[in-house]
Amino acid sequence: MTRLFSRCAAAIAFVISFGVASSALAADEATGWSGEVSFSASAQTGTTRTLSGTVDAKTTRTWEEDEAAVRLTATYGTSDKDDSVRETTKDSQALFADWMHTLHERFFVGTQAELSRDSTQDRRLRFRVDSGPGYRVWEDLNGAKNHFDVSSGLGYRYEVYDGNTGTSFEDTDVDHFIDAVAGFEYKHLLFDEKIEYTHTGNVALPANSPSAFIVRSEIIVGVPLTEAWSFRTSFLVEYTNEVPDEVKETTTNATVGLGYKF
Repeated sequence: MTRLFSRCAAAIAFVISFGVASSALAADEATGWSGEVSFSASAQTGTTRTLSGTVDAKTTRTWEEDEAAVRLTATYGTSDKDDSVRETTKDSQALFADWMHTLHERFFVGTQAELSRDSTQDRRLRFRVDSGPGYRVWEDLNGAKNHFDVSSGLGYRYEVYDGNTGTSFEDTDVDHFIDAVAGFEYKHLLFDEKIEYTHTGNVALPANSPSAFIVRSEIIVGVPLTEAWSFRTSFLVEYTNEVPDEVKETTTNATVGLGYKF
């Protein structure tokens, strides 16, 4: 599994490097790397003791006609009551890579990749990569922070679950999917640019197993406190139609914390 995880990580690194190399050949001038790191934590003591935290880091580089981005998220939480055994309530990590190339005015082509795991969902590994065209439906003067994009494409998804998802004689479920994907991204500066609002969503429908579809949506709201620091809240929901026995199809994660731009 470690070797497979490393191979998937190498594949994502290839996607990133290919996009960056292509962009460098297309244009000499770049705006440089920019990014944001956010973190949130909560703790409770008493009859029940809980501790949880989330870290979200993203870095982006833009060229005249290209944009590359890498994002890493990690969530971990534990809970115990009295002197009982401590239970892990959250344990997920995900690495995302995106590359977008503008073809002509509002038309673009994009490639996305994901490498993730979630032990509380019994998911050892998910690796996916997809690519396809997109269209910018709307944009304001500052197109980078005020726009609405829609996209579609085809992709490959590989998943490994503990427990079975319909095969009663196997303890581990391994699946390969050819996905038809569709997504959107909406960004808008609200209230005289005092609030940064971002809403993304996507659906992956496997052509070889339509019942194994995934729907994901995330909302992020940032309120700048200084030039670098901001108050940040987010809400993520993901629905996986086929999961192992005794695992819920819907997962959510809500965070409230601070963000730092660099």
